[in-house]
Amino acid sequence: MGDAAKLLAEMVGEASLKDVIGSIGLDARNFTWSHPEGFLRSRIDFVFTSKSVGIRQHSMVTVHFSDHRAIRFQGELTGKLLTGPGTWKLNSSLLGREDVQKVLRRTYSEWQGMKDTFQSTGEWWDWVKGRIQDFFKNVGRKAARGRRKEFSRLQQQLQELHDLQLRGWDIMNPLEAVKKELNEHFHDDSRRIIFRSKVENLEKREKCNSFFKKIHSAHTPLV
Repeated sequence: MGDAAKLLAEMVGEASLKDVIGSIGLDARNFTWSHPEGFLRSRIDFVFTSKSVGIRQHSMVTVHFSDHRAIRFQGELTGKLLTGPGTWKLNSSLLGREDVQKVLRRTYSEWQGMKDTFQSTGEWWDWVKGRIQDFFKNVGRKAARGRRKEFSRLQQQLQELHDLQLRGWDIMNPLEAVKKELNEHFHDDSRRIIFRSKVENLEKREKCNSFFKKIHSAHTPLV
């Protein structure tokens, strides 16, 4: 064990952390890096958590722009957690989808037919605004599930092509095609993250550090 590994072990022990992956043993799935020809494998990427965090599941994810595999970890916090109230923003990209527009027009027509059941137009409109929010929340959830399903499919395809490449197959063209699709996925996902991060007001007792102030004042998006 080198000096750096010893220092890491000391830090993990002093902070009472645990390795979420555990011992690598003989299971090659726990290696985060491997030589392109497959004769050398190493585990040089880690995720450490508090010992109070339960481990639900973990896996290694092949990444198209790196020779390292990412660690996907899902934990479970113990104790009662206080959340909310959160904020909701309309995903404006949904407005450009013809299928969403078609359903919204039909649904809104039904809402208009219920206007006479309310005491005033203002009361009806307050009710409609809540229905519009629920409508787009449901559409957004379905779209998110579709993106996750497509991402899993691309990851599985990338892993299969990567394994074939290690066996000497010439699969460069389909491999590059999958990488391009994944790159577009990550680009779109990063845009959604940036959009959700634009909060006008700070949370209660939240401090804004100098780095964020500098970035925000220059109106430069975080990549």
